[in-house]
Amino acid sequence: MEDRAWVSEYLMTDQRALCEYTFAGNYCWRSFYMLQIARVGSCGIFRHVERTGKWNKNDYIYSFPFGGTEAEKKRMIELLMETCEKEGTKLMMSPLATSDKELLEKWYPQAFFFDSNRDLSDYIYLREKLVTLPGKKLHGKRNHIARFKDADDWCYESINDTNVSDAEVMLKKWKENRIESWNGELEREWSAMHFGLVERDRVGLTGGLLRKADVVVALALGEPLNQDTFVVHFEKAFADVQGAYPMINQQFAEHAAKGYLYVNREEDTGDAGLRKAKLSYQPDHLEEKYTALQSDISYANPSKDADAIRSLWQACFFDGDYVDYYMEHRMNEKNMLVIRKDGQIVSMASFLPAEYRIGEQHIPVRYVYAVGTMPKMRGQGLAAEILDFALDYWKEPLVLSPAEESLFDYYESCGFVRAFEGADISLKEKLNGIMRWNCCFTEADADCYATIREQILSKRKNAYLHWDTQAVSFALDLNVKYGGHNLIVSSESDPEMRELLMYAVEEDTLTVIETTLSNELLAQILPELMMENHVRKIRYEIPGGMIRLPEQMKNIVIPAEGYLNLTLG
Repeated sequence: MEDRAWVSEYLMTDQRALCEYTFAGNYCWRSFYMLQIARVGSCGIFRHVERTGKWNKNDYIYSFPFGGTEAEKKRMIELLMETCEKEGTKLMMSPLATSDKELLEKWYPQAFFFDSNRDLSDYIYLREKLVTLPGKKLHGKRNHIARFKDADDWCYESINDTNVSDAEVMLKKWKENRIESWNGELEREWSAMHFGLVERDRVGLTGGLLRKADVVVALALGEPLNQDTFVVHFEKAFADVQGAYPMINQQFAEHAAKGYLYVNREEDTGDAGLRKAKLSYQPDHLEEKYTALQSDISYANPSKDADAIRSLWQACFFDGDYVDYYMEHRMNEKNMLVIRKDGQIVSMASFLPAEYRIGEQHIPVRYVYAVGTMPKMRGQGLAAEILDFALDYWKEPLVLSPAEESLFDYYESCGFVRAFEGADISLKEKLNGIMRWNCCFTEADADCYATIREQILSKRKNAYLHWDTQAVSFALDLNVKYGGHNLIVSSESDPEMRELLMYAVEEDTLTVIETTLSNELLAQILPELMMENHVRKIRYEIPGGMIRLPEQMKNIVIPAEGYLNLTLG
């Protein structure tokens, strides 16, 4: 508590905009995050341990230095780098403002990996707009507040020693109302808020409450963030009291945040209901936050790095114009990792989001695609470095399909195990003299293809890779681009039966890319398709695949015969 004066002074010197950079906010959560603070000269810095499971429990996360000059901040970061090096770790900093990120990039070019997460962006509102709720889009809020005021039996009060016990009663009742759905996350938030309520004066929090019929039905706690922004850390209301939430929002902004231009109402943490609620108040803007991790790995920029990626891709895969199609339709700012040497991209790998489904388990994974290193830079472990980084950063399993059999041994050395059985299926003998199955073909769109695919695989496969509709759409469009077909195959005698057949034609070969048809039914259909497409050969190969689990998922049992096939390559 004795640190409050200097911490608040240093933070106000910096005029920081992110909600984490306050004394009270950190102090209320200090126990859960094992939060510590250090001071060197006129600079301060927080560090904490992330407890949500994404990071290892021994990985410290540091704030950006606050207070002091730019030179003092840079010196603080150098001290942190030295500390982390002695501990055998890499410096990780979060949350960072855009200006912090720009400083790190200027001071240490290509030395940090930067990432941001929409779920953690702060919602910034104009205070005047929260108070007056103008315009059609906020008409519903005004209506709820009007209903709250109908009986003229309400009042707003600043929380002080005379009414804090009433606020505590409300907060305890709020917890009791949710006891059936109570969990660790709610308990931690409730405990932090209860501490802030009781110790508000000591930590520097301002509180406000609403009464209706002399009963406290809502309360909020916040503090000044900088000269023009007030931050709301906690807000609770009884959901069954109409208008209680919009009313405490409006009244707290009017009274507690008086004199400030903006109100920071923190992030939504990815909660869909909370996001909808925060967006419904029409924020002025969202304040983006970054994580910086000391590393020579970075995200590839789809526009700035296009030429470098194209050159590396062609040096590794000789794919012609496919690379341009891929970069346009599948690459984004956060799914390709690269290593740069002397400013040039020398190694890369894409990590596409998918799901590995085992029975009822739906496990988010990253499908590893287009792993490549410049020929002259091979043998230095660059690709393995990218794979290790991706596994440690995302904490999600990695799935891939080696392009050739010899690469299975390489990926085994990188920690992957076989999880998707491959097969080269020959139908040549079965095609001779077999009558055509009575069926009809229709071209499939992505929604229909993805739906049928999921229905069939969930019933027939004990483990398989699931793709969302956007990914399936890419595979279908790519196939059409190169003259292929994406068919729904239905029976004339059984309209309920629907199967899938995706195939491509190149020169005199028809290649089955994916199908849910049995080999027997496929053998009956292919002769007609061969005649229609004027080909003499059939190629049908189910690709083999591998998976690598992060350390905290090592207990997952991987079935030996998972299904991969649609590899989106």
